[in-house]
Amino acid sequence: MKQLLETEKKVLASGIEIKYLAEEFLFRQGQKAEFVFYLHCGSILLEWPNENKRLVIENKPIFIGINEVLQGGKYTCTAMTTDMSEFLVFDRAYFNQLITEFDHAKDYFESMMLEFTSQLDLQTIKV
Repeated sequence: MKQLLETEKKVLASGIEIKYLAEEFLFRQGQKAEFVFYLHCGSILLEWPNENKRLVIENKPIFIGINEVLQGGKYTCTAMTTDMSEFLVFDRAYFNQLITEFDHAKDYFESMMLEFTSQLDLQTIKV
């Protein structure tokens, strides 16, 4: 556990901080996954139009886009801010470099993907 916390500190210190205004898109469903986003503060709306599902995450630090970036695929949902929000952003190449650079990064990101998935299972609303 201590190793994952140390890894988290290193990873978060490596991100580029970007502020978004309300109602700005981070990405759209089907867009090539080029970035991983870490919600530092603010809120984000995730929508899966084909499934009529949506999820709002408010002031909960969470990674978005890990799985898509690791698989080299496309985003499976659309992400848009609902309030002014701050993110740490990692481009795909740098994100992959972090995984090899830090000893426990792979385990850390796997646990973050599980956390994201559990948020989906608990809070996704069908519209």
